[in-house]
Amino acid sequence: MIFVIVIILIAFLALIPFLYVRITIQFQHAQDNDQLTIDIRLLRFLRYRFTVPLIEISKREAGFVTEQKTNTGKDEKTTFTVTDARERLAQVRQWFNRIVHLHTIVKKFLQKVSVLQFHWHTQVGVGDAAKTGMIVGLGWSIKYYIVAMVSKYMNVCSHPSISIVPFFQGAVSRTSFTCMIRFRIGYAILAGLKVVKHLKKGTRVTNDVESC
Repeated sequence: MIFVIVIILIAFLALIPFLYVRITIQFQHAQDNDQLTIDIRLLRFLRYRFTVPLIEISKREAGFVTEQKTNTGKDEKTTFTVTDARERLAQVRQWFNRIVHLHTIVKKFLQKVSVLQFHWHTQVGVGDAAKTGMIVGLGWSIKYYIVAMVSKYMNVCSHPSISIVPFFQGAVSRTSFTCMIRFRIGYAILAGLKVVKHLKKGTRVTNDVESC
């Protein structure tokens, strides 16, 4: 009996890289209330869902930043030499190389991601017709750009649904966003291993530069 269970477990682990995982991201914004929900599903019986009330996080962060500002000490003088400038320039080059290579890794992974659903609906108004019209026009530009980027880097399986409704009678800000994606676990594991390898390589290069 134990042998059969072990065989089944090994077979399941071997199949994991070929299984699809589906992630649904939902964001709801209504005036001062924000909520982010992420639903992760594997097969039909494995599901993990968590909700993040963003309004609470923003308040905590704001309080934390205030404490940091009030606890500042006396003014300290700092010097910036040519050597410091060279070190900063070397660090910028290293981070730039990391970003370029990470962009390549992420781009290859995104090509394996399928977008099953993309809904983004907004209602906005500031109480002034002219300003509301400008905001609506800017919003359409941003949404079209994001949809174009999603279509460029991912496999879009359904037509995106987007809208912006102007509200001229007062100040209103509402947004409903839903995005459902699907990909094989193996592709995510492979991309993660490449990212870890790249970061370790970058750290090793940084240590070599500092030792010089």
